[in-house]
Amino acid sequence: MNKRLFSCILIGFFAAVTILYSGCAHKQRVRESGYAGGKLYQQSYDTVWDTVNSLIFTDLGNVEKKANKKKGYIETEWATRLTGRGTSKWRIIVQIKEKKDGTLVLFNKDEEETAGKGLSSEDTFDVDSLYQQLEDKLK
Repeated sequence: MNKRLFSCILIGFFAAVTILYSGCAHKQRVRESGYAGGKLYQQSYDTVWDTVNSLIFTDLGNVEKKANKKKGYIETEWATRLTGRGTSKWRIIVQIKEKKDGTLVLFNKDEEETAGKGLSSEDTFDVDSLYQQLEDKLK
């Protein structure tokens, strides 16, 4: 009888911890971008690649995790920031593809927040702003 009671208490404890943990840390669903399929730029692949690199790593100060020019893939390390509501972190993933009529860029951003109730718009930037910043740099 004691083994059965101990097993029930143990299962209950782990269930409670799981529920608490899932309430404190969650992945924030990023609002839909106006460029769900990416955005086409009229510049060459090399020009766009160099400009995206400059934007992500120099202007925004992100740290490179993976970058493969031949495959057109960039991924940053997670960046972390303390907010008034907890800790937010994000990473950026970029796919760049050469097309007949230009270069296609697709920005994705993963976001997470711990010990809070979700990210607010003033805590972070949206993906559409990356497209706008890239367009401005390519002018």
